[in-house]
Amino acid sequence: AAATSTGIDIATTATYGATQGPRLETAAEINKMENDGCHIVGMTGMPEASIARELGLCYAVIAVSVNYAAGRADGPIEMREIESNLTAGMGAVRAILSETLGETPAAC
Repeated sequence: AAATSTGIDIATTATYGATQGPRLETAAEINKMENDGCHIVGMTGMPEASIARELGLCYAVIAVSVNYAAGRADGPIEMREIESNLTAGMGAVRAILSETLGETPAAC
């Protein structure tokens, strides 16, 4: 609700493919995950989500996509590109958190 009320685009349904970091995925890994039905690939979303579900806890992720399909770009992904995307995305994260902290959830 917080992201919607701030006008920020969000993905409400997607399949997350978890990889082992800290490293960027190869093109082959991205291709396999896409073939497996994954929409988003990352190294920081698990195991927290599955543990929260097992414990019956309310859980949500706010993630900033900092590189798109690592391994598929024309050249290497530069750290400055990642940092620039992260900086740009953090404004949205702050807006969502500010809105969320002002809400009282009924049941998460």
